[in-house]
Amino acid sequence: MRQRIRMAGAHSLADYELLEVLLFAATPRRDTKPQAKALLAEFGSLEAVLEAPPAALRAAGLGPRGVAVISVPAEVAQRLAHADLRAQVVFTDMTVLLDYCDRLPACTPDGMRLFYLDSARHMLADEVVPSGPAPAQCRTVLARALELHAVSLLAVRDMGQQAPPPPQSLPELRFLRMLHAHARLLGLVFQDCLVRGAGQVVSLRALMEH
Repeated sequence: MRQRIRMAGAHSLADYELLEVLLFAATPRRDTKPQAKALLAEFGSLEAVLEAPPAALRAAGLGPRGVAVISVPAEVAQRLAHADLRAQVVFTDMTVLLDYCDRLPACTPDGMRLFYLDSARHMLADEVVPSGPAPAQCRTVLARALELHAVSLLAVRDMGQQAPPPPQSLPELRFLRMLHAHARLLGLVFQDCLVRGAGQVVSLRALMEH
């Protein structure tokens, strides 16, 4: 099969053969064809196998290594799609920002994302704010902004299905104020942090400036 891939490319492989190749990485000394065909019969298609949750894969007979290997292609595909989406985004207003978050599975509930923008408001990167004490978070974000040659920053705090709490009660407020002040010293503009949840959106801009 390796020679076939070299000669004709991976696109020449049938669905079960692609699964064979993946499973071989988990069990290199075993014939993986029967397991590949069994997975296709169980889930109905290659796409369904690759998108199956770990519990379903374990129930179908895959061990820990097999589950880990099968999860990789879907993650790669999601990141490629994310990269394509990111390259097209220009945050002309906050509505565009929120629409982008709605289309992005990686916007994790109860997490905060930072968006790094250039002078034309094109998105250079969107990343989860690292956990840790506020000073360390601030240093990490500003170092990343300088690395990307960003001009401005935007943040979104996603509450999932919960309504935004009173802004003063947010544990991230100290970090946001610190980031706002230190970004200004570096010539960066921290435009706003939006808290959204249960269909509501709250701006923290006024609180960050105090």
